[in-house]
Amino acid sequence: MEYEIVIWLEIHAKLNAVNKLFCQCINSQDFDHAEPNMHICPFCTAQPWALPVLSKEPVEKAILLWKALQCTIQEYSLFERKSYFYPDLPTWYQITQVAQPVCIDWSLAFFVDNDFSETKSVRIRDIHLENDTGKSIRDGKKVLLDFNRAGTPLVEIVTQPDFRSSQEVVAFLKELQRIIKLNNIGDAQLENGQMRADVNISIRPRGTKEFGTRVEMKNMNSYSAIERAIAHEVARQQDILAAWWTVDQETRRRNDAQKDSFCMRSKEEAMDYRYMPEPDLPPLHLPASYVDQVVEHHWWVSTSFERIVRYKNDYQFNKEYINGLIADSDLMLFFEQTVAAWKSYNEAAKWLVSSVARWLNAQQVWFSYCKLTVEDYCAFLDCIETGKISWPQAKLVIDEIIQTWRWPDAVIESLWFVAVTETDIKQRLDQLFQEKPDLLSDIQAWNMKPMWFIIGHVMKQSNGSANPAMIQEVIQRYKK
Repeated sequence: MEYEIVIWLEIHAKLNAVNKLFCQCINSQDFDHAEPNMHICPFCTAQPWALPVLSKEPVEKAILLWKALQCTIQEYSLFERKSYFYPDLPTWYQITQVAQPVCIDWSLAFFVDNDFSETKSVRIRDIHLENDTGKSIRDGKKVLLDFNRAGTPLVEIVTQPDFRSSQEVVAFLKELQRIIKLNNIGDAQLENGQMRADVNISIRPRGTKEFGTRVEMKNMNSYSAIERAIAHEVARQQDILAAWWTVDQETRRRNDAQKDSFCMRSKEEAMDYRYMPEPDLPPLHLPASYVDQVVEHHWWVSTSFERIVRYKNDYQFNKEYINGLIADSDLMLFFEQTVAAWKSYNEAAKWLVSSVARWLNAQQVWFSYCKLTVEDYCAFLDCIETGKISWPQAKLVIDEIIQTWRWPDAVIESLWFVAVTETDIKQRLDQLFQEKPDLLSDIQAWNMKPMWFIIGHVMKQSNGSANPAMIQEVIQRYKK
């Protein structure tokens, strides 16, 4: 029997606000390298009479995400308590939004393939705010508790069961990750736990409308692991159904090293969480005027899907240029800022993709590590346009700039590059044509076959300092 895969996602993304969601403790993006239990307060550890106070910045970060996704923000939303028991959840409940979340019923469009030819739209059931738990650390027979992470702000994105392959799932998560990073909402690094995905998987006979029993794969934190987990779970469910057994609804944990998964618990229904209104928090009121005020303070709120469409349709960029720019949201934002200040988007993209992105990959760092400014980069582009440096020299200059972070003029001076003017080029051409008059005859007769030989000769004579485009332009003047 041929089966169809049905998948929906529950995604938790950490917001990069300074403070935690319901207190003023520091919300670090990397608690793994912080001293345990250093960023906590009575509320983080659920001390008696410690009450939650909603922080402003996490809400504003969430507003930017909601606006970037172009979803409808409900003016009033409610907080509830979701009860469950973990050692690192000192309150024994999580503050979240269920009955009346901030955002409901919208969709997100994205490209499924790297060639940007196949698009898909996935419906979103809701997006809501909630706080994170702490962290349990096993030390032999002991379990140590670190509450630094307790109370950090999260947005949970819950999709509808619209995915039909692991490729669609990964493409959607990559698009969401780019949106979060692009708008400075969070770091969204799966490997660092800043974005986590619970993948709900079921299968059904192809052509039927009724859903099969779903199994949740918990806390997946890499794209490749998600693809392997989906493939394994689909095969497991197919084997179960082939033996005429019944798939149990459960939450499973993936053991990627052993290429297997194991049952954590039978899946709870909503009633098992014993939701109740949060008595210590009033309804969250977000009037349209306040939302507009938050967005106005940010010069650009957008999705990477819109950028890709623009790069493809308006700029006619090929997939190498597009993939190079969108692979790092900070690099894409830098490109947008450069385009606003520079006239040629093609030149602006060329060196970012060919030199800067390649250097970032070699160093295994993100563009946020770079100290390159838009002003410096535009000055570099101006040196190329005015002929101060040739294209071969430009490669050396940009490599030196991103390694030393010096001003382009200082780099050019340190490399002993001397600008070759049109007058210099004409003098070299006159000398060449005097020595080899046949070349001049060919050019005057509109025979362009020796063109590249002549350009190469002048480049060699100038030690690579001459601009090939300028040489070609001067040669054209010798035609009759």
